[in-house]
Amino acid sequence: MVEIDWPSSLNEYEKLVIQMNAPRVVIDNAIRPTATLVTVDSARRHGILLEAVQVLTDLNLSIKKAYISSDGRWFMDVFHVTDQIGNKLTDASVIRYIEQSMGSIRYGWTNGLTALELTGTDRVGLLSEVFAVLGDLQCNVVEAKVWTHNGRIASLIYVKDCDSGCPIEDS
Repeated sequence: MVEIDWPSSLNEYEKLVIQMNAPRVVIDNAIRPTATLVTVDSARRHGILLEAVQVLTDLNLSIKKAYISSDGRWFMDVFHVTDQIGNKLTDASVIRYIEQSMGSIRYGWTNGLTALELTGTDRVGLLSEVFAVLGDLQCNVVEAKVWTHNGRIASLIYVKDCDSGCPIEDS
């Protein structure tokens, strides 16, 4: 059993909902002749797609095609994945790692922080400029996750107001 360090702000019902909505991961080698299908189904939250893609790219796998769908509260992602030489995934330890890693992505909480999700074309100095703007706005970057691939960038940045220590208010 995995021990979860819950934020003190969550009541028992919220904890139950979070645990019930952990991602469901299905890996199928039978449906497609040229790729392994990795399906992730869960409650939607900021950064979960980024985390799922990161698991696959950390293993040096190629995502040949992906279908991303969401109804606003739930999402389902289907990735067509191969190894670096274009073959289906056959290594049981890699398949088990994907199932465990994606299955352990938990519904996140921000502890009152503001989440900024940025995607676009990557270039030299881009992150430096983004963090400089956040610094000029007196934002304290508490956590950041960044992924780059083939000239594209995706990031999830959690910030709070430096002066008051309070979250940035939406305007």
